Amino acid sequence: MKKIRLLFVDDETNVLAALRRMLRNKRDHWDMALVNSGQAALEALGKVRFDVIVSDIKMPGMDGAELLTRVKDAYPGTIRIALSGQVDLNEVIRSIRSVHQYISKPCSAEDLIARIEGALQSKEVLTDPKMLRLVTEIDALPVIPRIFQEIREELAKPEPSIDRIADSITQDVGLTAKILKLVNSPFFGLPAHIDSMHKAITMLGLETIKALILSTHLFTSYDGHALPGLKLNMLWEHCFRVANIARLIAECDKADKNVIANCRMAGLLHDVGKLILINYFPERYGQVLQMTRENGGPVYRNEREVFGTSHAEMGAYLMGLWGMSHEVVHAIGYHHDHRPTSEYIPNVITAANSIDHHCVIFHKDYSRIRIRENIAPQLFQETRLHTWLDYIADHWQDIDDFNCADDNLLNDILDRG
Repeated sequence: MKKIRLLFVDDETNVLAALRRMLRNKRDHWDMALVNSGQAALEALGKVRFDVIVSDIKMPGMDGAELLTRVKDAYPGTIRIALSGQVDLNEVIRSIRSVHQYISKPCSAEDLIARIEGALQSKEVLTDPKMLRLVTEIDALPVIPRIFQEIREELAKPEPSIDRIADSITQDVGLTAKILKLVNSPFFGLPAHIDSMHKAITMLGLETIKALILSTHLFTSYDGHALPGLKLNMLWEHCFRVANIARLIAECDKADKNVIANCRMAGLLHDVGKLILINYFPERYGQVLQMTRENGGPVYRNEREVFGTSHAEMGAYLMGLWGMSHEVVHAIGYHHDHRPTSEYIPNVITAANSIDHHCVIFHKDYSRIRIRENIAPQLFQETRLHTWLDYIADHWQDIDDFNCADDNLLNDILDRG
């Protein structure tokens, strides 16, 4: 098997020595180079292609933010990881667009290996080198202009409301994904993994959120003219409903609070790959929609016809690069018909996605996604699906045009073929 090439950069000799000792047991699988400056790193990159670069942020001369920005420009296919302790907000803003994820310094060998392997493993869902390169280059996601304007206006008020800002941010999939990536970085030194936007804003403070959103140019406004028949707010509403259905299913199963939180997060982000395909390939995605209108769906199969991959794989790879948890990444990548059967959260997202596709129809060409019963027979038993649907109907009665109590719904959702 071909070894993975990693480049570690730190100006402190003792840190490099510690890294060499920590990673000794990976020598059979990783080909590692360790250098003590940004300039030395660029020279090494000029000679050999590296899969991953892990750089300290605070270094004399060329610091990590400048180095990783130059690596992004010259070698965009390289996974870029910042290894750093707490730094000031200006350093965060300088490095945001060039860093895939951040690792706290100091860190254990186990954590460092897990984070690097997690980013590398997310590549497994994508096989097209062009798509792999594209996703590695992405540093911004399209945002609905109306949502961005709402946030700007609220932040401009003398006493902006945390609740209103949190509500606005969570109305947009791209914005949610990027902000959660940032607030869970060690730059901010928060004590625990943050899985709610309200908690993130409360702990960071409005001034930090304001700087992150308005000063970093993280987000691009979605150009609705490129695909006039597609509206991002409809995609968002679907993701919001899937997140809530997944949460209710996990609650019904009496899952622990971390599983419930991951189900909700995976549901919210399960279609983030569509943002990538729609934003970067609007004409080709128009072909996908045309095929769906003319020949039927589901959409993800038509995506594979046009792109050789689907939004599920694209989204999983990006979220894996950005350091989302393994459970969430797998749920995003495997929420259609090609996932391991033993994992709970991916199957919950499959069920939640299918339930929403059957309960809410956007338009006459909308393609319903059915669950193949033989994928996970223990999970998708008819009686269990019935229990979930009853629980959702009883605990989510305030949503309009959502009928999950129809007697025929169970037969529509479950594909027994």
